[in-house]
Amino acid sequence: MIAVLAPLQLFIGDQHGLNTLKHQPIKVAAMEAHWDGAKPGDFHLFAWPDEKNEVNRFAISIPRGSSLILTHDPNGLFPGLKSVPPDQRPPIAPVFFAFRIMLGIGVLMIATGLLGAFLWWRGKLFDTRWYLQIVQYFWPLGFVAVLCGWITTEVGRQPWIAYGILRTADAISPVSAASVLTTLILFVIVYGVVFTMGIYYINRLIERGPQGRAIQPSGGDTPNRPLAAAHEAMQPGS
Repeated sequence: MIAVLAPLQLFIGDQHGLNTLKHQPIKVAAMEAHWDGAKPGDFHLFAWPDEKNEVNRFAISIPRGSSLILTHDPNGLFPGLKSVPPDQRPPIAPVFFAFRIMLGIGVLMIATGLLGAFLWWRGKLFDTRWYLQIVQYFWPLGFVAVLCGWITTEVGRQPWIAYGILRTADAISPVSAASVLTTLILFVIVYGVVFTMGIYYINRLIERGPQGRAIQPSGGDTPNRPLAAAHEAMQPGS
């Protein structure tokens, strides 16, 4: 499934990026830390966006890479952050780094899926212990990628709540900052406890592996179907 869906997500993401460039160009400029729209955009593998001086520090980049990805032309141009006043730009660093974490996880998933499919094709998937030991800890990565995607989306559209129409500052509800902070802290604590317990429990299940009825043939039912074991347990004499 990963071997098929992860590369497909790369294509869908490319189409979504082109749509975002058309309708929210400054968000894309923040994602790429692209300041000067008069020049082709480099793809920064790593950089530290300096918003005050409007430059990128410690940049490790692929020349013209962003232009190639976004315009499908290495010499293509797209709007830079300097094309709008500073008060119309989102916070650059959160958008820039969240996008790269999401993208990095996506590339890792593609590599993992294709390698797993190759091992399955060679009949070695379930015997390649080093691969299984690594991928058993990969399952939370999808959640992390989704969260980073939402950070990119929601922070990237600032300062607009309706892009180019209504600013977030003009749409704030009349709720005190203390109430918002208290609610946020409670949400973080509750979800932190729930997710911590969930991650611990799921990892325990993965480490133990299938046991009991889950690894036994289930007669006429589909093997290993979760409801098959429950169906059998309800039969007379079970």
